[in-house]
Amino acid sequence: MTRRLPLWLSLAVVAALACRGSRLTHFDHRAHLADHPCGGEGQPACLTCASCHHSDSSAQHDAFAAPGASSCSACHADAEAKLTHALRPALAAVPAAKHIVFSHARHLALEPLGGQCVKCHAGAVGFQSGPPLFPPMETCLGCHEHRAQFDAGQCLGCHALGDLRALRPVSFLPHDTAWMRRHGDRAREDGAACALCHAQTQCDGCHDATRRLGPAQLAPEKLDRSFVHRFDFRTRHALESRAQPGSCFTCHARTECDACHASNGVSGAVRGAQSPHPPGWASGLVSNTHGPAARRDLASCAACHDQGAASNCVGCHRVGGVGGTPHPLGWRSTAPLESSACAPCHGGTR
Repeated sequence: MTRRLPLWLSLAVVAALACRGSRLTHFDHRAHLADHPCGGEGQPACLTCASCHHSDSSAQHDAFAAPGASSCSACHADAEAKLTHALRPALAAVPAAKHIVFSHARHLALEPLGGQCVKCHAGAVGFQSGPPLFPPMETCLGCHEHRAQFDAGQCLGCHALGDLRALRPVSFLPHDTAWMRRHGDRAREDGAACALCHAQTQCDGCHDATRRLGPAQLAPEKLDRSFVHRFDFRTRHALESRAQPGSCFTCHARTECDACHASNGVSGAVRGAQSPHPPGWASGLVSNTHGPAARRDLASCAACHDQGAASNCVGCHRVGGVGGTPHPLGWRSTAPLESSACAPCHGGTR
């Protein structure tokens, strides 16, 4: 036998579900902003959005608070009674958009806006129910002509970096389904564009020499990874890689060294490679030459030129060599060649 619920009980269930429903605002903006005459003799003053909503002008990410019963009481004597339990939860303050650098107070004070919100929040006059009316970015660009910055992905003037991590660009370098196949070419062409959002070590998070990651494991929205190298890494990395090669191979493959040197034109394995040193560096005919530089900071030279006993220094600076002996005339020494002063060039052999 089919059992039926009494009608009163069914209505109670529906009412209970309605109470659990949306806490969105239910308010007739048109009746307050457009439907009633105002501003004339014997008429009430015309309202703007700022008449009820207030903003903190000192805040960088200000909240534009929804009005409570006190705001309504300025015009409505029975506001407290009409502010029913269904409306009260919806009149909580609208939370500040922490990811946007924006001040409502500063914008509403501008002459073109005249204190009206409808210039940015289209449809606000007829708004009765729903979530806050956040304007699209095109609305901002209608007044703020930052098109060049927008097209170049320079977003930090208005957007906080911490909240950009979950965004993927739609117009500037769109990360669509084909992006995985072509992002390497674009990174080589214009690495600065990638650096606008991504830290250098993020590449290693996917291109790890110890494993190959599939597309499902990639997380390009994580922009906050720390940079593991010190600021002068490019100058010191050759010396440090010889001292502790294992630490480099944690992230980098052995073939990466010469591939990078070749792309920057400083690899000896590439025909026509350019020297990183200025003209006359080895000749000694100018004041800024390799000799004084080596005496000031031999470790910097050794970062690239240290080949032990067959060092570049000994290749030229030996008896009969093109660079001449580095010792003064009549030089004789009883110091063992294994000493710290002799070993770097002589390697412990005569």
